[in-house]
Amino acid sequence: MTAIHKANIMKLGDGMFLREFRAAAARWAGRGVAAEEMIVDNACMQMSGHPEQFSGGVLVSPNLYGNLLSNIVAGITGGPGVVPGVNVGEHVTVFEQGARHVAADIAGRGVANPTAGLLSTVMLLRHLNLPAFSDRLESAVLGALAEAPAKAKTPDLGGTGNTASFVKAVKERL
Repeated sequence: MTAIHKANIMKLGDGMFLREFRAAAARWAGRGVAAEEMIVDNACMQMSGHPEQFSGGVLVSPNLYGNLLSNIVAGITGGPGVVPGVNVGEHVTVFEQGARHVAADIAGRGVANPTAGLLSTVMLLRHLNLPAFSDRLESAVLGALAEAPAKAKTPDLGGTGNTASFVKAVKERL
């Protein structure tokens, strides 16, 4: 897991975040969880140029830096409709689209890509310890992304379809 921070400048808030991260990392150190720290400036540069280095890992950050990184991931993977997201708090966990994009330019046109919402639902189902449901939905979404014809995919994926046609392709795979 990698802590994304700006504690070199934001000494109080991010300093506290980093102290808590280090304490949590110490608790997990004996269980095979490696921990590292990265300043947000470098993390953004690394994510945009070499995202594969974060594959399979967990990024831990204050909300602002998570938003920045989520938007970079959205930009390099296909747009805001593709990236799922989760915000984990002490008492509340929120599953939502990962990139903060209001999509006002496509409102009411039926061409919004539902992938991020569907994959966020996959994470919710896993969080609720419902692996049979999460695995089925994930397989259906990924199958539709990989196999559905262009007429079923939304324009941001290079298709000519709409939201409903993509959801139909997912439902057929369920």
